Amino acid sequence: MKKIIDLIIWFVWFPLRDFLLLIPQPIKHRILGFCAGLFYLADSRRRNGVKEEVQLLYGPRFNKKEINRIARSSFDHFFNRLFENLYYGRIDAEYFNRIASIEGLDHLKTALQKNKGALLIQFHFGSFLLILLALAFQGIRVNAFAGAPLEEEGYIKNKLVELRNHESHTYPFGVLTIRSSLLPVIKALKKNEVIGVTIDGRQGTNFIPIKLFERTALFSTGLIDLSIRTGTPILPLAVVRGKDKKQRVIIEPEMELIKSDDREEMLRLNLEKYIR
Repeated sequence: MKKIIDLIIWFVWFPLRDFLLLIPQPIKHRILGFCAGLFYLADSRRRNGVKEEVQLLYGPRFNKKEINRIARSSFDHFFNRLFENLYYGRIDAEYFNRIASIEGLDHLKTALQKNKGALLIQFHFGSFLLILLALAFQGIRVNAFAGAPLEEEGYIKNKLVELRNHESHTYPFGVLTIRSSLLPVIKALKKNEVIGVTIDGRQGTNFIPIKLFERTALFSTGLIDLSIRTGTPILPLAVVRGKDKKQRVIIEPEMELIKSDDREEMLRLNLEKYIR
C-alpha cells in the first residue's frame, strides 16, 4: 500500500499537476473525495489507527458511529491538504481568493504596530501553510519557520523533496530553516516581519507534558520563551475548512501572556493557556 501511495503522489505531482490546477473546484473536490473514499476502504491500518487515536483522545465523548464519521472525514481533509500543497509557487491572489478567505487581519496589523514582528502559532491541523499565502498576497512580509528536513526513504520521496526545495525559491513567502540557531528568526522579527510556526513540531527545547483532552502530549516552551524575551506578540491561528470546501484562515487577537516571578512556571502557564 505504501508503494502504491508513493506512485500516486508522484503521478499527481509530475504528469498531472498543472492539469489539476485548471480543473474547476467542485470537480476537484469530487475527485479527491472519491480517492479518499477508496483509500479509507483499502488502508485498514491507517483507518483503524485514526479511530483508535480519536477514541484515546476524546474518551467516551463520541460513540462508534461518530468516530467512524470523524475517521472518514479525516481522509477527506488529508487528501485535500495534499492537493493544496500543489498551490505554492503556482497561484496568484485571485486564485487564492477562490479557495480561501482570511479573517482577523486587523488583529495582526494592530500587533505589527509594536514593530516587534509577530508570531502566528497554530497546530499541524488542516492546511496549516495557507496563512503564508494569505499574508503574502496582502503584501505582508511573512516567513515559514521550518526545521531541518528529515531524510526520506525511497527514490520517489527524495525526488519530491528535491522538487519542493527547488520550488521554495518561487514561493511568495520566506522559508527560515532552523538547524541550531534562532538568529534568522530574531533578525526577521527585528525587521517587523511575521513568522508562521506550528507549536506541536519536532523542533524545540524544554519539552514539557501538557494535558490535551484525555491524553498528555509533550510541547516545547521555546516559542513562549522567544515571545517573552523579544516582546514579540503571539497570535493564535486556525485554518478551518467549511462545508463549501473553502478554507477560512482565522487570526485570533494577540494572546495576553501570564506574568510570574518564576520563569519556568510562567512558561508552563502560558503554554497551557495557548493549548487549552
